[in-house]
Amino acid sequence: MTDVSLGPDCSSWNDSPLLAMLLFNKGNETSVSVKHHTPLTFGLTVEYGLTPSLSLESGLTYSRLTSDVREGGDKYYYTGEQKLHYIGIPLNLKYTVLSWKALDLYASAGVRVQKCVSGEVDKRYVIEDVMKSTETERLHVKPLQWSLSGAVGVQWNISRFLGLYAEPGVGYWFDDGSSLQTIYKEKPLNFNLNIGLRLNVGR
Repeated sequence: MTDVSLGPDCSSWNDSPLLAMLLFNKGNETSVSVKHHTPLTFGLTVEYGLTPSLSLESGLTYSRLTSDVREGGDKYYYTGEQKLHYIGIPLNLKYTVLSWKALDLYASAGVRVQKCVSGEVDKRYVIEDVMKSTETERLHVKPLQWSLSGAVGVQWNISRFLGLYAEPGVGYWFDDGSSLQTIYKEKPLNFNLNIGLRLNVGR
C-alpha cells in the first residue's frame, strides 16, 4: 500500500477517499453491512392462447434493485446506495382453472432470464462524523440472472384482447456467480404480488 500523507485539511481524503479510509482504519475492527429493499418491477406481458384453457405468455420486464451499504469502522467509513437495473424476458405457461363472465381464475409457472444493464454505488465518505467526500462507483455484472416462478391469479377481461390482473406468487432466484450482493442472493426464495395489464392474442 502506498503511504498517504494526511494534512490538517485532509486534502488527500478528497483525492483518494477509499485509500484514506483504509489508512485511518488500520489496526481497527471494520465491518460491512448491506440492507436490501424490495425490488420494483414493471413489465409488458403478451399472452398467446394455445387452447381455451392453456396459454403461453412472454414479454419484457424492468426491475430496479436498491440496497443501503455501509463499510468501515466506527469513525471512518462510507455509506451509500447501491442501484441495479435489470431487463428481463419471462416465459410462462398459464392454465385457466375457472372462467365466469369477465373473470378468469388461473395458475401459471415459468422461467425468467434477466440481464443487469447498469449499476452504481453512490458513496459518502465520513471521517469522525463529518462527510469529507463523495464518489460514484460504476458496477458491471456480466452473468445472466435466472429465476423460476409460480403464481395463482385473477384476471378481469376488459375486452377480448386486454385484461387487468392481480397475481400473488413465489419466485426462486439462482446464484449468478458474481461477487455482487443483491436481495436475490440474500433471499433467493421470495413471495411477490404482480398487478398489471395483459395483452391477449390468439384467442
